[in-house]
Amino acid sequence: MDKIAIISDIHGNYEALKMVLSDIKKRKIKYLYCLGDVIGKGTKSNECFNLLKDCVMVYGNWEYAFNNKICRNELDKERYRLLDNQISKENKEKLKTLPLSYELYISGRLVRMFHATPNNIWDNILGIDRVDKLYKQFLPTQYTGNDIADIVLYGHTHTQNMLRLYNRVLINVGSVGNAFDVIRNIDKDGKCENTTNADYLIIEGEINSKKYTDIKFDFISLKYDIKRELESNKNNPELENYSKELLTGTFREVEKYKDNFTESFYDFDRL
Repeated sequence: MDKIAIISDIHGNYEALKMVLSDIKKRKIKYLYCLGDVIGKGTKSNECFNLLKDCVMVYGNWEYAFNNKICRNELDKERYRLLDNQISKENKEKLKTLPLSYELYISGRLVRMFHATPNNIWDNILGIDRVDKLYKQFLPTQYTGNDIADIVLYGHTHTQNMLRLYNRVLINVGSVGNAFDVIRNIDKDGKCENTTNADYLIIEGEINSKKYTDIKFDFISLKYDIKRELESNKNNPELENYSKELLTGTFREVEKYKDNFTESFYDFDRL
């Protein structure tokens, strides 16, 4: 069987990406797919993009925002100014050509990949969302093929998980460079080290085959040198938030997910 690696949300974290690519090479995996957000937060966006030039990639919200200079505040302007100085002209041009989704068959299953949802790169989908909301991840849109997917791979919310519903599989591949867990409680939390790793997914199966055969999913979580990554970010205007996320696995804007917590996954009236 073939092996493919799927990564997402590197966010300019050079140390984490190098660790993951080294692990992929060690496992002799030939096929690599990236689900976006290669750039931003960390200061090595261009270096990270250079390491991923030859892989299949879809765009994430950071690539889209940078390309279109979407500014909500002064911090966004500063981010784009830095990224504009960091990212090479060649890489800027490639960022503009990235698709929203990509799909292929693996062991008879239609596998669809995108950053956040099949409609856009902004919406937050968590494993605790309602079933009707989760099911929409499988449905075709103007940005995808015409069929309902059997397996969906996405990122964006930075938390590895896998759900089975309606004889289909929904997987968040996690984040290489910015892993966090939005379900946090100071009285219940385990060790931060359980979260603050470089995460990615391996699928083992028959690539580009519509014949139904065995398939295997492996979730990988690698320890990397966070201290070294932060030392290389001393001129990062977001260093305080970046440090907090990398060291504690706590998202700087966790309030964005508040609405998700009010929608129970176990809403059987929607099944």
